[in-house]
Amino acid sequence: MKLHVFALDYDGTIASDGVLDPEVRDAIEQAHSQGIMVVLVTGRIRADLQRLLNEPWIFDVIVAENGAILHFPHSGRSILLGQSPPQTFTTELRCRDIPFFAGECVVEMDAQYAAATLSVIHDLELPLVLAFNRSRLMVLPQAIRKATGLREALRTLRLSEHNTVAVGDAENDHELLAICELGVAVDWGSDALKAMADEVLEGEGPQAVAGFIRRTVQEDRRLAPSRIGKGCLHLEGDTQRRRCVDALDPRP
Repeated sequence: MKLHVFALDYDGTIASDGVLDPEVRDAIEQAHSQGIMVVLVTGRIRADLQRLLNEPWIFDVIVAENGAILHFPHSGRSILLGQSPPQTFTTELRCRDIPFFAGECVVEMDAQYAAATLSVIHDLELPLVLAFNRSRLMVLPQAIRKATGLREALRTLRLSEHNTVAVGDAENDHELLAICELGVAVDWGSDALKAMADEVLEGEGPQAVAGFIRRTVQEDRRLAPSRIGKGCLHLEGDTQRRRCVDALDPRP
């Protein structure tokens, strides 16, 4: 396997208290200098990311709202992969005094309201699913997940999950790690995620992820495939990286 893409979760993986770790930012720039793309894959509502990320353009693509939105920071172009939450759903949440935040697609609340929220979905017969992220709960359209969002982002960039390393920390990262050639769970994250990951990254926070990115880039490591039969794409260098992005996402 030749590495061409890092797919990185945000909160708890490369960010603390919603703030991108500066060492991770520098490591991402180092990856870019070697022609490696970096995709942010997060459950965060896009409006939150716009408030938190001072330099969103360090990511080639942002997959937000747990896979529902693709955003290309260099051009400002966005693609909505899921439908907006039904008004009947959000109205009923208010009627039942369930506090929530609504994004363009995802509806988010404290996980303690899972049973009450499921009851609303059942009563209204809505095609919605629940996804947990530690202490938070996300309500999404069916078939919207981090994995589907990343796949669409890679398809747009003409790249492959077979050349992608994913790093995550929580329940909603299972499929993300599973579809990539190498799925890495951080040691300070979910035990269940660590049990299914190809590799567990030891450390105590985002700085460990920064070190992992740097080591991988510096060693120009050709990673051993984690699953038999996965193929490779071979695009080399920063010129190819930017050409691939610009072909489908031209800057203004």
